[in-house]
Amino acid sequence: MLQTIRHFLIHATPAQRCILVVCLDTPFLIAFMVSQSAGLFVPEWRAMMVPKYVILGNVVLGSILLMQWAMVALLWRQRLSPQARPRTYTFLVTIIGIAFAYEAFIWGNLTYPTSMVIVGIVPIGILIFDLRSVGIAMIVGLTFYWANDLAIYAGLLDYAPAYRPSAFAGGEHHFMAEMLRTGVLYTSVVAYGLIAWVLFDQYDYHRSNLSTLSRLDTLTGLSNRRYFMQRLEEECERQRRTHQPLCLVMIDADHFKRINDTYGHLMGDAVLRGLADVLSRHMRVPADLPARVGGEEFAILMPETDLDGALKVCRRVEKSLQTLPFFCSGKSFTVTLSMGVVESHDLLPENLLHYADANLYKAKAQGRDMTIATVEEEVLFRERLASTA
Repeated sequence: MLQTIRHFLIHATPAQRCILVVCLDTPFLIAFMVSQSAGLFVPEWRAMMVPKYVILGNVVLGSILLMQWAMVALLWRQRLSPQARPRTYTFLVTIIGIAFAYEAFIWGNLTYPTSMVIVGIVPIGILIFDLRSVGIAMIVGLTFYWANDLAIYAGLLDYAPAYRPSAFAGGEHHFMAEMLRTGVLYTSVVAYGLIAWVLFDQYDYHRSNLSTLSRLDTLTGLSNRRYFMQRLEEECERQRRTHQPLCLVMIDADHFKRINDTYGHLMGDAVLRGLADVLSRHMRVPADLPARVGGEEFAILMPETDLDGALKVCRRVEKSLQTLPFFCSGKSFTVTLSMGVVESHDLLPENLLHYADANLYKAKAQGRDMTIATVEEEVLFRERLASTA
């Protein structure tokens, strides 16, 4: 269920959001209309009511209900349109707030359960609409509440005018009011729990997405340079503790500028995505970390992998690229790679990166389309260990 709600909240169009709110609001409006109308047919309750306010309340709720469904009829044909509807949001939330505020005014905001419904409208509105629309509706609703309270304190209006004065004389109204409040209270507790559940699910989902996006290169889907450097430091530190092998491969697409100049940057982007796909297919997930660290530069971090293992991966990548043609304007071409590989023996992160870069530049200087591999040791680190032994 959470996945369905999350999918809707992410992908729903503004019109679909409005339609959903009308569908959610309609049962509440009908429930209030039915409950207050039923009181007119119970002699004990009718004796405590002022019928004209009950009828007027039903007219207000019914009018707002008709306006909402008229809006649904207008929006239905445009329900798939991504067009923003801030005015529709504000209008819809405002009339919903007015409907329940009016009910609170005529029945008393302390003796009728509409206030609990109004409190629930706020998080639902924020969840489905936006802060601006809900904020405007809240200002309008609070203005109505303050005006009503001031009028009561000034003696211009009676509190809960839909009740007769006798309703408050001996507490006879308590049974009806408590029954309504109890029903709405239980419903509200369940509803608020579901709202909180959905809100925290949305929070976790977006936090997870943001965390993932902060680590990825948007073009290729590989890890970006920032995350790669973080992992490089972590793996170098881990290797100094465990003394397990660690390899780093630096990769450069040969003559990539020529590809951009000949076929255009869009084709260049397609080549980079193709290279990233080849690298990903030959990784041990999640141990190996392929990343895009520059324009046409890639890197592979291979924990617990010796030089022979890293070279096997490099050969598989080269073989895959030989059978992967790229097509543009009726022409096809393949891409070769220059690679520098280093097996680290307690190297510091910056030194490991330096040696791998140096091997990469040697491969390019010697004609490209080749791999240069070495084993390097952190001499200073070894000397420090020997001096403390």
